[in-house]
Amino acid sequence: MRPSPRAVPGRTALVGLAALILAGCATTPPKPPANPDPFESFNRDVYQFNDALDRAVFRPVARAYLRYVPDPARRGVNNFFTNLTGPNVVLNDLLQGKFRQAFEDGMRFVFNSTFGIAGLVDVASSKGLVRHEEDFGQTLAVWGFPQGPFLMIPVLGPFTFRALPGAAVGYFTYPLFWVEDARITTPLAALGFIDLRAGAETTIRVVEETALDPYVFVRNAYLQRRNFLIWDGDPPVEDLLDELDEMDTQENDGMQTGDAGPSP
Repeated sequence: MRPSPRAVPGRTALVGLAALILAGCATTPPKPPANPDPFESFNRDVYQFNDALDRAVFRPVARAYLRYVPDPARRGVNNFFTNLTGPNVVLNDLLQGKFRQAFEDGMRFVFNSTFGIAGLVDVASSKGLVRHEEDFGQTLAVWGFPQGPFLMIPVLGPFTFRALPGAAVGYFTYPLFWVEDARITTPLAALGFIDLRAGAETTIRVVEETALDPYVFVRNAYLQRRNFLIWDGDPPVEDLLDELDEMDTQENDGMQTGDAGPSP
């Protein structure tokens, strides 16, 4: 029996998607560029803007949240918003060919969304279903797309060109995106942002108290973490050593650049 004309394009699309996934699984992520920050001057200006905005608005709100909201309540809020990233994680598991991990992450999302009271309680971890972090930027790296330049985005913070599409895909796979009632989505979006900023408070304090050049510290830490996630926590040793040497050079250059600027 011959397939219907409508069945052929759908079957071809599935074959093409499968080939793309298999090809992506066999691809080694490319090495970072020799100069990951060609727009450093612009990025530093954006970093200063973000820092000023954070000090004026986001930091006071985050510190009030940490001070006045009890720890169990904050933990439940964090669990809730972490659980909402589950569909995006499962999607990128599949796109990277990690089918067993996709099943585990899918079960984690189901358990926490039901038995965990909409994700407020992380019951999946007690079942041995550990949390994974996957996004479309990591998927592009697995498929062999280059990292591209580092970029500091107003309000949102550090990205690479390769990571930017991941933010868009994460947005469209976020369950709240499909809720059309602004009376629900607006306060939840604000709470999610406060939870995210509060979770970064300790790290931001460490950067401010220890880093000679906070911008370089943030950039290097971001790039190292992205590389760590792309390689699932096990980057090649030779690549890691090359990256550390390169970042040491960039940090020294950044310090010299900062010293050369006009004093306040």
